[in-house]
Amino acid sequence: MQNERTVFVAHANERKDLKAAEQFGKLRDVFGNVGRNYNTPRMIEHARRVMEDWQAGDSILMIGDPVLCGICIAIASEYDAVVNTLSWDRNEFQYITRRWDFGPESRNVITGPLGA
Repeated sequence: MQNERTVFVAHANERKDLKAAEQFGKLRDVFGNVGRNYNTPRMIEHARRVMEDWQAGDSILMIGDPVLCGICIAIASEYDAVVNTLSWDRNEFQYITRRWDFGPESRNVITGPLGA
């Protein structure tokens, strides 16, 4: 059976056209309208439930509220030390992938300037 990749959309927004992100996998919304008052334990549990089938190669589409994006990264890192994110490049007009390694080996690696 083929591992179909999933793109977890951190904060769904029906007004945004996310069609270009579909090339990275099937889109699945994590959070919709959460309101102004965050119930953090409930939100974390919700994200865990939605993302429970996270697999290596899946991605998080970094869109919407930065807090919700952070929750998604934290939950994904519970399942796999390597987390891929997608963000829109306004100059190239395409999504770019970034690979984040939160594994224990990555704590001792210094590769140069932050922007490199």
